Amino acid sequence: MAKEERGNTINTVMRMEKEKYQNIPGLDEVRTWIEEYVKKVANLRDQRGQEIELLYLRDRIEEWLSFYGSKGAFVDPEKTRVGNFDALLEKQGSLLVKMLDKKRFEEERKKIKPSKERWWWWIDERVKREKIMKLRRQMALLGIVIAALLSLYFLVFRLPPTEKKYLDALSRAEQLMDAGRWTEAIAACEEAIAIFPDRPNPYVIIGCIREKLGEENQAQEIFSQAESLYAKRVDFLLEKALWYFRLGMTDRSLATLSELLKEDPENLSALNLLGSVYEAENRVVEAIKVYERLLELAEKKEDLNLIPIAKMKIGMLQLKLPLTLP
Repeated sequence: MAKEERGNTINTVMRMEKEKYQNIPGLDEVRTWIEEYVKKVANLRDQRGQEIELLYLRDRIEEWLSFYGSKGAFVDPEKTRVGNFDALLEKQGSLLVKMLDKKRFEEERKKIKPSKERWWWWIDERVKREKIMKLRRQMALLGIVIAALLSLYFLVFRLPPTEKKYLDALSRAEQLMDAGRWTEAIAACEEAIAIFPDRPNPYVIIGCIREKLGEENQAQEIFSQAESLYAKRVDFLLEKALWYFRLGMTDRSLATLSELLKEDPENLSALNLLGSVYEAENRVVEAIKVYERLLELAEKKEDLNLIPIAKMKIGMLQLKLPLTLP
């Protein structure tokens, strides 16, 4: 009799396993869920009343990506895409908490008892913790802010007359460039040079304008003067690439950034600017690749300013890609 019972138990387990594997979604279906998640997170305000469903959708994605990963499938691109929009969802945590039906949220959480790794089910605690930390940071920084305001008063509002004239000249040059008044912009930069001849920025601006006007020889002459004022050549190249970009000379900006990155492949500022240039040219795939590299290096160097910027850029650019994933 015991032998017969064991046989029935084994048959039951085998039947359950068979049923389980018959209900496995295909990887393409999981990718469809990811695209649905992407759209919902990108348009979170439109999900009012469907917030809990969004969390369950994130559960399904997590479960089946883990399943396929455990079976040897290459799901890194899918995990990266989900991770980018996780970052966007976390950034909008306060909004999500405001939208949530708190009673239903608590009931669903008690029902499924999620682990802390499924952070989306604990978003309210994260937001609460972040508010407390933010308050503490604000209190700690209050003294620094007061000191900074005092410094600002003495350094900006009570600038030495020559410093104020220099900054006014550069500000006027930028306004003239925006209006396409190139000759007057050059004159304003020359006024700044006359005040502080050892500051390289106005030389670079003049050089870029000269090139835009087709005055190549004059441009190269002033670029030589500018480069001699920089401690590092890469700083000169970065400044030049920036002003090429500001003046709409994207081809020259790209060429300069390429030259810079050959000398310093891990220059975060250059990669950030390169991503912006590709964005401006609507070269979405190239821009994503650059921002992914930027994110990798920013995390390696623990640059807390560029990490969220890179993640946000990747997430928003991915919205411009076709819905089907490779």
